Amino acid sequence: MVLMWILISFFVCYALLVLWCCYAWCRIPVYHGETIKSAIPISIIIPARNEEENISHLLEAIEEQSYSSALIEVIVVDDQSTDQTAAIVSSFPYVKLLRLSSDIQQSHKKRAIEFGIANASHEWILTTDADCIPPVNWVAQIAAFAAEKIRC
Repeated sequence: MVLMWILISFFVCYALLVLWCCYAWCRIPVYHGETIKSAIPISIIIPARNEEENISHLLEAIEEQSYSSALIEVIVVDDQSTDQTAAIVSSFPYVKLLRLSSDIQQSHKKRAIEFGIANASHEWILTTDADCIPPVNWVAQIAAFAAEKIRC
């Protein structure tokens, strides 16, 4: 009987916590900052391993960003791909291709992002996976948010 009351107490506490989290999540304001012009230089880091089917779509989407291409540095970190990922990336002249060595065989993605950050030219860094397609205002919205809220 005591165990049942303990379980019911835990369930009620957990349910209240979940409800509070849902309430707090719904109260987060949606940011609409496309109208703010910003000139923050941004580095985009893309870790990639055997992404020949996806990488060109992502790089084309980055090329079509509404943010000034002069303010965007794109770095693809090839993590020992065995397909044509590096060759496809090399066909995009605005992309800096870095290759990871094979000395360490664990934490591939984390190591690729760390290597990209170490080689980035800009303070502001965005990361995305090679199989993602960002919307056309992706970089502009993040830069506008940084300019407005963080006062860059």
